[in-house]
Amino acid sequence: MMEHPRTELVLDVGNTRIKLGFFREGRLTGQWSLPHGDSAALASLLDGTLPDRIAFGSVAKPDPGLMSRLEAMAPVISITGASPSPVRTGYADPGSLGVDRLANVVGAAVLFPGRAALAVDLGTCVTYDLVDELAVHRGGIISPGMRMRARAMHAYSAKLPEVDPPEEAVFPGTDTAGSLAAGVHHGLLMELRGFIDEFRQQHPGLAVVLTGGDALRFARAMKSGIFAHPSLTLLGLHALLHFVPDSGTGRTP
Repeated sequence: MMEHPRTELVLDVGNTRIKLGFFREGRLTGQWSLPHGDSAALASLLDGTLPDRIAFGSVAKPDPGLMSRLEAMAPVISITGASPSPVRTGYADPGSLGVDRLANVVGAAVLFPGRAALAVDLGTCVTYDLVDELAVHRGGIISPGMRMRARAMHAYSAKLPEVDPPEEAVFPGTDTAGSLAAGVHHGLLMELRGFIDEFRQQHPGLAVVLTGGDALRFARAMKSGIFAHPSLTLLGLHALLHFVPDSGTGRTP
């Protein structure tokens, strides 16, 4: 009997949204994003196609309802920052490494084998993680994300409003809101340029890949061969899924 193509669902559960990727025979064939608490939409997104197994990586609070729905579909393999990985770690405490950061460096190593690469995730926080030519994670940097910066200036002051910087934030700002927007957008842009330049001095020929919700915005602003890969974390989680022992699918063709 001819076997059906192996299918796998990968979930990247972040602080604000859940990203899903559907892989068929190792190739990403569909991806979606859901808000937290909308796990009921999973079935409609998959349109009746159940995966053989599910990779689950989360940096958010546990969601028993979501996990119950997943376990009803297929075996669930939880991936953590301490999971077996094709990338060796130079991190002092591997158990404290977020699964999203591990997935990003694994994804970068998959995209750029044999080359030093910097994975930058522009989400709630901005994370920079370096994987070297020998596929060793050398550590990284964590700083506030764009909206966290905007919210902090509002929350820790008496009169400053909270702003949502436009993609073309004016520099310099000509009023209070514009000045805040310039500080948030251009402050992060200059941070990116500074950190990337520093990493490139240490690793000439460094590949740089941006991911996360603000990746496209800043990849366009950088204009220096840096590119955005919205599926980097999903790609890394899928690679990690194939590095853990196969627990079996419980499915027959």
